[in-house]
Amino acid sequence: MMTLRIVVAGGIAGVLSTVTGYWITGRLFHPYQARTPNTWRSTESWSSYLVSTGLRLFACVAIACLYAGVEFATSLFGPATVLSGASFGLGLWAITVAPVTLEAALFVNWHRGFVVGLLLDWTVVFILAGIAGSVAARVV
Repeated sequence: MMTLRIVVAGGIAGVLSTVTGYWITGRLFHPYQARTPNTWRSTESWSSYLVSTGLRLFACVAIACLYAGVEFATSLFGPATVLSGASFGLGLWAITVAPVTLEAALFVNWHRGFVVGLLLDWTVVFILAGIAGSVAARVV
């Protein structure tokens, strides 16, 4: 039953992160993509968006499961609290996504504004997934 709760919570975080990702990357920071036109594929399709959504859902479920698996009990905020989940997500983002994105940005022709948007977008993904893991790990 606990596993189902974690998967459902991660799935909800995945849906929320897809919505926030649309607003952050697709709306707020999208104009910066136009400043590096030779970087992007000329065509986007629904299959691209479908795979992207699937990857976000997978990432959120995996992060929620990781939180529950390590039972982030050593947090300053206590086990299974919203703050412990958010700090877990932020810490995991800082050691995985941030370095990879920043290193890629050194060599890929991305506008700096787009890089900031991408970092912000994935920060939200990881924080939402960490919170989802902490909520699902609570003893009812």
